[in-house]
Amino acid sequence: MRVLKLRPVNITPEILSKLEKRDLVKTLTPTPRAMNVKPGRSVVEKIYSSYHRYGTHKLICVGKNETRIALTSHPDNEEFIFINTTRHSFKPLYLIIALHKDKALEKKAKNNRLTDKDIVALRLRYNDPKTSVFTILKNTPHCEVTIPGNRYKHPIFFVAEPNKFEMDRLNLYNYTPQLAIPRPRR
Repeated sequence: MRVLKLRPVNITPEILSKLEKRDLVKTLTPTPRAMNVKPGRSVVEKIYSSYHRYGTHKLICVGKNETRIALTSHPDNEEFIFINTTRHSFKPLYLIIALHKDKALEKKAKNNRLTDKDIVALRLRYNDPKTSVFTILKNTPHCEVTIPGNRYKHPIFFVAEPNKFEMDRLNLYNYTPQLAIPRPRR
């Protein structure tokens, strides 16, 4: 088994922009038409819509207390909303996201060409208007994990997604991604 050590980095608008250029996420930004409305006019523009075969949209609340990385993808888009409206302090939350679509990532793994450069671990931030709400685009391998322990509450976040969503678990063959987090000093 080959271990891919993923060193988490803070999520930033620049990182989201790079992921967007790779067609992996969609940031919540105004459309050009909405930005250029003439006086006395309005613009309502669809950013995207789900395929009807996956059903209506739903909003879910996710409590995440998993530490094992198990990448999955979906056949349609989903919105991530990292907003903390509680009084709790949460353990860190990491979004593990591949830099390739699902089939390409599996092919790299099958051909023994997968490296830690093909997957990024993003340390997420709550309540940041530039990085707390974005769309994971269809067929983008990802998962969310936290760290072990019970000193703080496990992370909680929201996801808007199609009602009849399918989850496709990726086969990474002989690879096991792991977070490479330094242990605190005692």
